[in-house]
Amino acid sequence: MKTLKLKVVVMIAFIISVSNFTYAQHNHGNMKMNKDNHAMMDHSDNMVKLNDKNLTKAYMHYTMINKALVDANSEKVQKASKMLVGNLKKYGKAEEALKATMEMASKSNVMEQRIEFGKLTTAFEPFLKDNVVKGEIYKTFCPMANSGEGSYWFSNSSNIVNPYMDKAMASCGSVKETFKSM
Repeated sequence: MKTLKLKVVVMIAFIISVSNFTYAQHNHGNMKMNKDNHAMMDHSDNMVKLNDKNLTKAYMHYTMINKALVDANSEKVQKASKMLVGNLKKYGKAEEALKATMEMASKSNVMEQRIEFGKLTTAFEPFLKDNVVKGEIYKTFCPMANSGEGSYWFSNSSNIVNPYMDKAMASCGSVKETFKSM
């Protein structure tokens, strides 16, 4: 009888420890996912605000795509592109930008995503110019981007961090225009 009680106590202790371990692993996985999402969205320095909240969110997702392209992370590009699609649909006035973003979200090759990013940037410009109410947006150009055709991108910083080129040429480009509140 005594050994049966001991076995039951050991079994209960084992079940509790496995449950706690499983819960801790699950919680750790959620914390890592939340940390990754936060890192993707952390643009508190040089924060930009536009005259429409959906447009501000759309621009935030645009900068997330930019960062993912700098890192050559096609999965993050797809994820941020899907978030941008939602914001552009809410904004409702961005058919060309929406089309380029949906194309980018459907591609898994970084080079193809970069080509679509150039199209997105071109389509996005009218929504940024004259709509900044806080901060500054830098329109930057790299003549060597997209197989030498050249492409623009927008950034919250005047420091060049090129989303089109690999790390060896990450500083290729120059600021061509600055959008800021008037």
